[in-house]
Amino acid sequence: MTTAALRPTALPPGTLTRLKPGDCTATQWATAQQKADDGNRVLAFIEKGLYADAFTRRLYHTCYQHLFGHIAHTNRDGFADTWFTTPDDKAAFIRHAFNARCGGDPAFTWSDVEQHLQDALAAHPHLQQPSAWPGARRPHACPSCHCTPQPGN
Repeated sequence: MTTAALRPTALPPGTLTRLKPGDCTATQWATAQQKADDGNRVLAFIEKGLYADAFTRRLYHTCYQHLFGHIAHTNRDGFADTWFTTPDDKAAFIRHAFNARCGGDPAFTWSDVEQHLQDALAAHPHLQQPSAWPGARRPHACPSCHCTPQPGN
């Protein structure tokens, strides 16, 4: 059994309602199936606990290219360090997703995927709280600090 299989998860697998291709509108750059698949990868990543080492290149691309106005944060590691290091970071990622504006025509944007993610998260408001997330805590509350997180209690 892998270490990842032994980690605490945020939600049981399949808790967040998955996208179907029929829920998505194809764009010039992505089919409805691709949008659904990538949206479902994000949902599974959330359920599994938003662990930085499970943040794949594909998830990174989906997030910074298509979802909730995210920026690249230089690279995948920078994005993961910003959003997935501590329970506070993870809760902030969910709050950002939940509160972001899903604008634009889904034939040109991923607003349909964003709206589905927000709807799925709305059923689990506790995910916006750090206590919902496993992981290490920073030793103090300095928001600009990049100190080494300490194991959680």
